[in-house]
Amino acid sequence: MPSSKNISSLTDIKEKVEKAQAIFLVDYAGLTHMQLEEFRRELANSNGEIEILKNTLVNIALQDKKIDAADRLKGPHAVIFAYNDPIGTAKALVAFNKKNQLPVIKFGIFENSIIEEGMVTQLSTIPPKEVLIAKLLGLLNSPITSLVYDLNFNIQKLAQLLSAIEKKKASA
Repeated sequence: MPSSKNISSLTDIKEKVEKAQAIFLVDYAGLTHMQLEEFRRELANSNGEIEILKNTLVNIALQDKKIDAADRLKGPHAVIFAYNDPIGTAKALVAFNKKNQLPVIKFGIFENSIIEEGMVTQLSTIPPKEVLIAKLLGLLNSPITSLVYDLNFNIQKLAQLLSAIEKKKASA
């Protein structure tokens, strides 16, 4: 019979799993309390959250989303929930990992599928959303801008030609 504490924890975990756009699981062994608190603050800046949860409860919550990670959830894990910006949270995770060599990235869940540690690192290299939008707008605006320059170039050449003809007639 499950305890009421586990039932309430499972309910909270399920809510967080549903709310999160990405989930990263890391091995936090070796992190000091001060490092963990610093990491929490860095994650909060990217609208992420780290929690140390029971593996069985995390697995049950993930099974509701049709994700089976039971074979991967062995040993101590901390769960990082990325709520609004999974890329920003991945960047914070990888940057903290490079700085402290901890926590060790195990795997992640992105778009309802399990991703390996290398893919989490690749996610962190994607430019921010604002930069991607600016690039897209630049690409969409490029043909129109080229057309304007091309049309303007012909008008300028015509004006220069007429000016040259006027100077030639004036000097003759």
